[in-house]
Amino acid sequence: MANEVFANNMEVSCKAADGKSICAFPDVCFTPPQTPATPPGVPIPYPNTGMASDCTDGSSTVKISGREVMLKNKSYFKRSMGDEAGCAPKKGVITSKNMGKVYFIAWSMDVKVEGENVVRNMDMTTHNHGSTGNTGPQIYLDRMAMANIPGCETERQNVKDACEPPDEKAKCPDNKAVADAKTRKDALGTAAKGKPKGSPAVLAHEAAKTAWNTEMDTFSAAVSADPCQKKLRCLLSPYSPKKCCPGQTPHHLVEAGAFHDQGRGGKTWKDLEEGGFKYQGRSIAGTEKYDANKAPCICVEGESQHQASHKLMHEAQNDLTNDSPAGPLALCGSSFLSEKTVTLGRAQSNGAQAVVTVFPDSGCDPGCIEAQLKNYHEKTCGMAPGQPIRAVEV
Repeated sequence: MANEVFANNMEVSCKAADGKSICAFPDVCFTPPQTPATPPGVPIPYPNTGMASDCTDGSSTVKISGREVMLKNKSYFKRSMGDEAGCAPKKGVITSKNMGKVYFIAWSMDVKVEGENVVRNMDMTTHNHGSTGNTGPQIYLDRMAMANIPGCETERQNVKDACEPPDEKAKCPDNKAVADAKTRKDALGTAAKGKPKGSPAVLAHEAAKTAWNTEMDTFSAAVSADPCQKKLRCLLSPYSPKKCCPGQTPHHLVEAGAFHDQGRGGKTWKDLEEGGFKYQGRSIAGTEKYDANKAPCICVEGESQHQASHKLMHEAQNDLTNDSPAGPLALCGSSFLSEKTVTLGRAQSNGAQAVVTVFPDSGCDPGCIEAQLKNYHEKTCGMAPGQPIRAVEV
């Protein structure tokens, strides 16, 4: 590597670098010939090498020598080399791949780019990965990160105890039934377009939508019954990149729309590709640093606020907000908005209380939930607890 950008005295790995992860061994792959004695082929150990120039899914805004930077648990080398001869149908003994991806399993603990730890020369890697396997995503470490603050020590220990930390893995419940029901619902929805109300096509779509909602409720119950997932509810994560299981949606405990006069973008106008402009909304004065993608969310089941536990969270938060008084809200610039208002402090308290109401079996400490919310809204964004925001009911 020769880019002279360092983290902890080690050069940062990036797409422009000359770095290599050389000869990881053994990479055991089934290799021809396939004989009656060895039907899948002969298992042979190969040395496997990855190149930094194959970096994929790196940083989008921060560059080194004009190229993306590798980030923890996000970036990887898209291919490796050295095991090409292991090309019997089974290929890798574990991953059923050859020339697979390379992932880092170590990184800087205190140097970050775009909120993610950077990886460096000499950090450890594992080689010849396949794509997502038959088990669920491993979301344990990502969900532990936001709760690494004072006031959440008990919650973190509860997760460690429930999720068997020696493996540092948390498997997601199977959501195949939900995905299949959604696919059927979408297909029937396409077929029902333009058909009159009450027609067989429309009725079939409505029945499929009901079946999808039922499957989502079943999935939600499975998540809530899982000891590890039950405790992970208490650990918040950013809206994006998503840290929730497939079938779950990150839900803002302080509504993202509370910080803007409409929408959640905070930009006055958006240039549309088809021509013209669309009003995107303006930030409430004092909330300009808020970013909906980075704000704390709880993982709930349901694609929208009309499904499963996602629906229950909206209902609980609405109940806690509906008595908010109307008042003027200053927008960035010189204009004002007349709408129901609430202080940031109360909105954070309401969000924590809603979690306790909807997920009593998780046993979440509302103090820890509030601490995670305060860490972002107050510490990162610099808002005061008394900051007025919109009292959004959705």
